[in-house]
Amino acid sequence: MKVLIYMPFSAWIPHLATDLEIAAKHINNGDEVHIIQCSGDLPSCEPNPNHFKLSCILCKSRRDKGLNLIKLPRQNRHELALNNFIIDLDLPDFSSMQELKAFEVDNADIGMAVASTLISMVREPNPNLSQYKNFINKNLLMSIAVYDAIKHHLEEIKPDVFYLFNGRFAALRPALRAAQNLGIKTFVHDRAGILQRYILIEDTYPHDIEYQKDQIEKYWNDERPHSEKEEMARQWFEDRRGGKDQSWFSFTKSQRKGNLPESFDSSKRNIAIFISSEDEFEAIPGWQNPIYKNQNDAIHAMINADIDKNIMFYVRIHPNLKGLKNAQTRELARLKAPNLITIPADAKIDSYELMGACEKVIVFRSTMGIESTFWEKPSILIGRAVYEDLGGCYISKNHGEVVSQINRRLNPAPNLGALKYGYWQSVYGLPYIYYNPESVRGGKFMGVYLKSPVVDRLKDKILAVDWLSRLIVNLAYFIRKWTWKIRRTR
Repeated sequence: MKVLIYMPFSAWIPHLATDLEIAAKHINNGDEVHIIQCSGDLPSCEPNPNHFKLSCILCKSRRDKGLNLIKLPRQNRHELALNNFIIDLDLPDFSSMQELKAFEVDNADIGMAVASTLISMVREPNPNLSQYKNFINKNLLMSIAVYDAIKHHLEEIKPDVFYLFNGRFAALRPALRAAQNLGIKTFVHDRAGILQRYILIEDTYPHDIEYQKDQIEKYWNDERPHSEKEEMARQWFEDRRGGKDQSWFSFTKSQRKGNLPESFDSSKRNIAIFISSEDEFEAIPGWQNPIYKNQNDAIHAMINADIDKNIMFYVRIHPNLKGLKNAQTRELARLKAPNLITIPADAKIDSYELMGACEKVIVFRSTMGIESTFWEKPSILIGRAVYEDLGGCYISKNHGEVVSQINRRLNPAPNLGALKYGYWQSVYGLPYIYYNPESVRGGKFMGVYLKSPVVDRLKDKILAVDWLSRLIVNLAYFIRKWTWKIRRTR
C-alpha cells in the first residue's frame, strides 16, 4: 500500500509525533510511505503566522530529526513547492464574515478555512475584515495554492491513503478538500481524550459534530464488558475533576478546591452558567446556536426574562479567555443585573464546587454540561455539543422552553449518556506505540526528544503566572493586529 502524509509544519510536537507515528506504523507493515513537506513555502501557518525565518529553520530541523528517526528515504520526501502554484488573483472585497466564509474555489471552502484561521489567531469571533485585509488576501492566495499543490502531488504520487492534521485551518483544509475531490481515502488526525492516544477521523475533520456523535455510540457498543466501560468512564470524570491534564491542559487545577464566591447565598435558587470561547467553532458549519445569536445574547435574554425573583445566575467565564479582550469579553463585562454575578476567567473559584452548590447548570457546549450529569446535577444545554443526543441534558427548542427550564425544579437526568461520553473519551482513537507523551506539549519519540522539554516547562511556568500570561496574550494580540494590518500581501 502507498501512503502519503501532508506535514506542512512541525512546530507542535504532539502533532509532529503523530505524523511520525503513523508513518512508522506503515513502514513497519511494509507499506511505501511518502510525505509532503514545507521548506518555508507557506507564507503563513498557524505556528508561524508572520513567517519568521528562525521559526521556519527550527520547524524544518525538528521535522528532519523525526524523519531521520523513522529512516524515511530522501526520495520519498516531496517538497510542497507552493511557489509553483501561487497565482495572482483578483480577490473580492468581502463586506462581512458571511461573505468570506462563503468564498469557494472548485467547490472547496477556502473562505471558511481562512476565516477559521483568522478567528483563531486573533481570538475574535467577528473580526474587522478591513483591518485584516492583507492577512485575509495572503491566506486566500496561499490556500488556493495549497489546494492546487496537494491535488498535483496526489495525482502524481497516487497514494492509496492520505493523512493530514486537523483539517480546519487555511494551510490544511484545502488539502483535505483536494483529496476528497479526487476520491482518495483520507484520515485526519488530532488529539484524543487522553494524552496516550490519538484519533483518526475518516474523510472529515474532528469538529464534525454528527461524525463524533456516531463515534460515541460506536465505541459504547463495542465488546468490552459494561462494568469495565463504566469504571473507565468514571475514572475519566474523576481525573478531570481532579485537575489531571487529559487531551489539553486542565483549566481547573489552578483553582482553589472548595472555593465559592464570597457573596454566594445558599438560600437562593443559584444557577451556574458555564460559557465557552466563541472563536473555535465560529467557522465550523453545524455549530451555530439554534436559539440565540451567541452566548452573550442568551445570557442577556435569560437575566431579563420573567423568572423566579429568587434565582441568582453565576456566569463562570472560561479560563481560556483569561487576559483576552475581544467582542465576547467586552460584551460580558457590560452585562449587569441584580440577579447576575460574573466570575472572571482568572478567578480561583472552584468550578466543580460551584456546580455542586448550585441548583442546576446551563452550558452552551462546555463539557461541564455532561460532567454535571455524571455528578447528578441537572444540566441545561443551550447550543450544540457532541453529547446532545445522549439524554444527559435538558434540551431547549426555543427561548420559552429555556425560561421554563430555568424556573422549574429539574431532576438529575440518568447518567448513562455521561458514561457513554466518558468511556468514549477514554478509549477513542489509537494508542501510541513509538511516541511517549510526557505532557500536553511534548514527550519522546522513539526515546528521543524532538524538542527540548526545558523550553516547554519554562513556558508552562510563565503562563501559570496570571499577570504575566495576561500580558503575553495582550502583547500577542497587539502584534498580530498591527503586523497583519500593515504588511503587504506577498
